[in-house]
Amino acid sequence: MSENRNMQKSGILGIGVATMDIYVNRNRMFPGGNEYNVACNAKILGARAGFLGVFGNDLYGPILEDTLKTCGVDISHCRHEIGSSGYSLVELKEDGDRIFLDWNKEGVTDLHPIQFTEEELAYVKSFQVASAGRCSTVSLDKLKLLHRNGVDICYDFHAIYSEEEIGSISPYIKYGFFSCSHLTVPEIRDTLKLAVESGCRIAVGTRGAESIIAYDGNDWYEQETFPVARVVDALGAGDSYIAAFLTSYLAEPERRETERIKKALEDAARYASGVIVKEGSIGIGFEL
Repeated sequence: MSENRNMQKSGILGIGVATMDIYVNRNRMFPGGNEYNVACNAKILGARAGFLGVFGNDLYGPILEDTLKTCGVDISHCRHEIGSSGYSLVELKEDGDRIFLDWNKEGVTDLHPIQFTEEELAYVKSFQVASAGRCSTVSLDKLKLLHRNGVDICYDFHAIYSEEEIGSISPYIKYGFFSCSHLTVPEIRDTLKLAVESGCRIAVGTRGAESIIAYDGNDWYEQETFPVARVVDALGAGDSYIAAFLTSYLAEPERRETERIKKALEDAARYASGVIVKEGSIGIGFEL
């Protein structure tokens, strides 16, 4: 009996790119990356959390790796390769919004993406959810592979997606997140409905400071955001929202589904409001 309990899935795994966000107008740099942030925030929220990615041998690689260790995120199956870490050059505006000026397009994760060997697959399957996204270098074929192996996938479509992309990815994921600030409410509803009708279990559309809209195939949900006195840095807000939603939703499987989703949406909105009042995506930064 104890052996079976030990084999139960638990926690949230981020699969993606470890990135250094370099704030050129602040002379500071912040570890991050979409799934990197999801893993860190899940750990902060008390969940078992892991990150599966690749670290470069440049200046940033050890910092990105050590930050995850400091946060308590499991990195036991990450790889090391010769080459550049992911990095982006960011300009932070006075209102807390940011402008991405440039980024490297041939970092170690791009050149040596995770292949999901037998050992890596066993590791992924030990988590309740694997979180990836369009920037994670996890291709559609690899999403299909994970799905065939019984992995529940959370996918971040970000703000750029087509109906074709939604239709091709949604059959293999359980949770879909969309950045929808550029869409009208009817367009958001059409987007979320397409994702769910294509196979996604729960689809969530975030809109910055505007209310969040979600759909599960039966019910529509709307959750107001929590206002803050001043937005310091919006970078990573969406990633923190995903981590908080998943952590809350997975923590209470005994709840009625509608109440479970409502609580997760509220918990995530509240948590994300605390992230945007700190610098950097996870609040950890270094001088350049």
